[in-house]
Order: sequence, then structure tokens, then C-alpha cells
Amino acid sequence: MESEGFDRPFRFIVTGQYLAIHYNGSAFEINRDYHARGSLFYLSNDEKKIIHNRTFIADLYDYPDYEGDVFFIGKESHYLAQDGKWTDNIKYAIKVQIDPEGDYGEAETPIHPSISHPIIDVDNPISADGIDLYHPDKLFSLYLINGDCLWLGDAREFDNALYFGPNQYSDGIPFQLSKHEGKTRIRSHDGKYLTAMMEDSLASHLDEGCKQHTKFSQCSHCKGWYTLGFSVEPQECLSLVPRGLPSMFVLYDGLFYYKVAERIVRVEKIDDASLFQFVG
Repeated sequence: MESEGFDRPFRFIVTGQYLAIHYNGSAFEINRDYHARGSLFYLSNDEKKIIHNRTFIADLYDYPDYEGDVFFIGKESHYLAQDGKWTDNIKYAIKVQIDPEGDYGEAETPIHPSISHPIIDVDNPISADGIDLYHPDKLFSLYLINGDCLWLGDAREFDNALYFGPNQYSDGIPFQLSKHEGKTRIRSHDGKYLTAMMEDSLASHLDEGCKQHTKFSQCSHCKGWYTLGFSVEPQECLSLVPRGLPSMFVLYDGLFYYKVAERIVRVEKIDDASLFQFVG
């Protein structure tokens, strides 16, 4: 324990459910509440053990389909279930994710308010922490499912395009989502709308024949030059296509899906698209 850095504090998200995980000193407790009101934990240096009050209390096991993003809490061949008790049957285990906690230095950690009605409409998509994505009083961070690193991947704007940076995802742009004509309007905190766009640096190199094309033109040359970016005016909305666990989806603009590589690119097959979540 002396070698642990205690530099990776976090709170648990129970994937797709409005639940907070607490630890009372001897056992886990799970109750209906905003996940960020749960206990503060630390991840061991090897990212395999859960630490509370400078004591190892359980292990973290990868969920097979989403290694590095979704986990089980385990202890001596048992798994934590939703009632806070241990089970030896993994199908009853809760699936959890990690929400990195910010470094507040000498300041007190902010106390997050509960949401009395986290679900407005059961037919609406939900966040990773079980909140209606169309909730009018809630902003969300965009979380990329990539199995790369628990602590990195904040959504940010660069030259009007959407990029994922080197900071924890909760440091990224906060978004508000709403339903519009059967699709989803995604608005950033500064009033810009997420949409398919072409970066100016690329647009200047378009062939003359492509300059009259749009993002929905079936041109083999320029259709792949578009990415996800921001517009000050509402444009075509995106669709959140369910994929994977209930709170996961891919982004679809009506013709193409989106994949995060060095930049965000459009792909034709849903199997090639990146998985996303929003976190409240």
C-alpha cells in the first residue's frame, strides 16, 4: 500500500442505472441516487484493485465485451450484485464504469444534487448513469468507448471540429440534448450545435467539381472529407443508434456513421463505427 500513488480518485457509475455506490467501512451499499454522490474510491497503480480509506477492498475485473471501459467488482471469486451483496453467479453482477474525480486541491469536493425524476420518458435514450438524455435540467459529458485509457478522452472543439483530447472525459465540453423531428439535437454549453461538417483546411483543397456538393452528396471523392463539428445555427440533427449496452450508441447522420481515429471520420458500416455514451 505504501507504493500506491493515490492520484486516481473516482466514483463508480452503475452502467445504465441511476445508482450510487457507497462503502461504509466494511461493505458496499448501493442506493438510488446520482452516481457522483457515492463514495470516493481510488484505483491502484496496476488498475486492478479498488482502494477506500487507504485499504484494498475489492478487485476490478474487465467486462469481456468492453475491456478497459466496463467492469465487475469482485472479491474472492464473488461479484457485487445490485443489492450490495456478493454473488458467485456473474450474470447477477452489476456492470460498473469509472468516473474520474477532479483534483480540487485544498478546496472541498462539490456536493452534487440528486435528481428527483431522472427519467422523463422511458422511450428516451439514457446516459451511462441512467439519466434521460433529453432531461431539460441536465448537461452531459461525451464518453468514447475505446478501451484505451480510463482517464483520457475529453471532447473538445478545435477549428470548429470535434476532437478528443488528453484529459479525463469530464473535463470536456458539456452538452444538452433534445428531441427534434425524431432525431437528437446536441447543443454545446456555448450554444453551438453538433453536426456533420468539413474543416476549412480541407474545404480549401476541394476539386472544383466538388465545391457545389453537400455533406449528403454521394460523391466518392468528397463524401469522406466530413467530420463531426459545430455550427452556430441548428442544422441536420444526428441519430443515436442503440448499440451494445442500453446506454451505448453510435452517431448517424442519415448516410454515415462516425468513427474516432486520429480525427473523427465517417464510415458506411455500423460495425466500423465508434461507440459513445453520455455521462451526467
